[in-house]
Amino acid sequence: MSRKKKSNLLVFPFSEILGNMVPLIDVFVECPVIGSAVKVKGLLDTGSRYTLMDINKASYCFNNLESRYYDLVYINGILTKRYLISIKLDDFEFKIPISLLDLQNLNLPVIPEIILGRENFLENFIVTFYNNNFISIYLP
Repeated sequence: MSRKKKSNLLVFPFSEILGNMVPLIDVFVECPVIGSAVKVKGLLDTGSRYTLMDINKASYCFNNLESRYYDLVYINGILTKRYLISIKLDDFEFKIPISLLDLQNLNLPVIPEIILGRENFLENFIVTFYNNNFISIYLP
């Protein structure tokens, strides 16, 4: 009997936060300090070029981020380091560079633990937003 291949199409509902529909998805981020991955809420942000991780979550998961140094980029005119980490979406794992930011200080109705940007994350998929109801992500 042949076994069916797992679908490369993932579907997520939008989350309702204070009456707003927000494109939040669960992703797993490696967390060497505890020896496993942790589930975090990720905001899909097509307006963000880079992926940004909350500095508090990064401090919780990584003892030595400098050993994961990737490159320097400008974010809002500030030269910022990026670090290479593993992120898992369903059964698909990616190594992507992240910058650190204190996301708790952003004036947002919901504070994500990671903002998933275009470069190195969203560019790997075909993402479709459907009328603030759900998101489909196709992994080619």
